Amino acid sequence: MTKTNWKEIYNDLPTHVAEALRAARIKPEQIVTKEDGELMAIEGIKEEDVNTIRAIYNSETAEGAKKTEVAPVIPTDLPAVAGVEGSQTTEEVKPKKVIAPRKRGKKYRLMSKEVKKGELYSIEDAVEKLSKLAGSTKLKTVELTLNTHDTGLRGELKLSHSTGKEIKIAIFSDKVASDIEKGKIDFSILLATPADMPKLARLAKILGPKGLMPNPKSGTVTENPEKRAAELTSGGTLPFKTEAKFPIIHLSLGKITQDKKDLAENIAEAIRGIGVTKIKSAYLSCTHTPSIKLAFSNL
Repeated sequence: MTKTNWKEIYNDLPTHVAEALRAARIKPEQIVTKEDGELMAIEGIKEEDVNTIRAIYNSETAEGAKKTEVAPVIPTDLPAVAGVEGSQTTEEVKPKKVIAPRKRGKKYRLMSKEVKKGELYSIEDAVEKLSKLAGSTKLKTVELTLNTHDTGLRGELKLSHSTGKEIKIAIFSDKVASDIEKGKIDFSILLATPADMPKLARLAKILGPKGLMPNPKSGTVTENPEKRAAELTSGGTLPFKTEAKFPIIHLSLGKITQDKKDLAENIAEAIRGIGVTKIKSAYLSCTHTPSIKLAFSNL
């Protein structure tokens, strides 16, 4: 594994941006997978800095050019050493190839011109704008990205309208345990009773990394899992939590083709439910569209 030389990377970015990325220990190959909101969650990175980063580090296009690192210069005039064959020759060093960041596609750049930089959009205006932008995309899932002040936030939202998202729920049993051990996991939520937890202990290494381990805090450990399953499948119940290492919450709130008023109400209720004072910034987007920054302080 190649060790990252943090002092040498990001020299193609402004000094304060480079220092922020180095301090956060974000590698170039990680940048291209992050949403704009995630980058702005890094201390020292502002909205205008994201555009600078995206101009160089991006993964939107299908094909990315490759760039080659300069091979280290090795002296060729080494003195001969008695008894050491080939002491005056050097071993050929092959240049390391790294994947260059990919640039935004033409369609994305055109959409970006429709979003005013630095402007805060009301939720209703953002939904309206996003509806027009998403007209040229195939995937129309509405995604709300929240940059929070702290990690460790988790809970459950009660929304007025369906998110249109199908939730696959499993209730723990011996058969479910057997399927998990065989690698058959076809659910997004696993419910269990308190009495089931000792049996689930041996499956923690499988379920834990996937975020599927039942937990009382998330309401997935309950005395009545059947009733809980009915509540979750009703469409208006949405679990949330920050990422493990970053103060960011991602929520999928349905399709942009749903009723705009219903979507706007769900977005507002999600922000209020998590807590306006706990949120630094909020961004709305559809898959493959630019993010729209929301005004939410008046909620």
